Amino acid sequence: MEQPFRIGSGHDVHGLFAGHTLVLGGVVVPSPSGFDTHSDGDVLSHALVDALAGAIADGDLGTHFPEDDPAAQDARSLDFVGHLAGLVRAAGYEIANVDTFVVLGTTKLRPHLEAMRINLSDALGVDLSQVSVKARSNDGFGDAGTGRACEAWATVLIYPASA
Repeated sequence: MEQPFRIGSGHDVHGLFAGHTLVLGGVVVPSPSGFDTHSDGDVLSHALVDALAGAIADGDLGTHFPEDDPAAQDARSLDFVGHLAGLVRAAGYEIANVDTFVVLGTTKLRPHLEAMRINLSDALGVDLSQVSVKARSNDGFGDAGTGRACEAWATVLIYPASA
């Protein structure tokens, strides 16, 4: 049975390490610390991949891009987003909107939010008005609030392409 709307949600968190690059939504954010991960570590893109996969009930980031796959080594996570957007369309759906937010207490993200939105909308193949990116500091609470980690959440709404 075709469902009129489907929702997916995603979350990712990575520790931050001095001397590494911080990439969020495909934007290199100036920061004294960044991700030490298999891909570029972009938690915002990773959360969005999980949300897209969840909306079509097709696994998660690790299902599509396993850590032990050499092809994913140092990969650009925005490419993962584009791949999953293609799978959403192949499943007969279109993306209605995406809502995301990032928590990082030690680096100001506001100056970079618009560039993140643009990158994500381009990777998704949707209009900029369909993508929201917000940031929070957590007021110094938790690992993300103290700068030991960075977290992101994403929610996506999809609808049948025939609608």
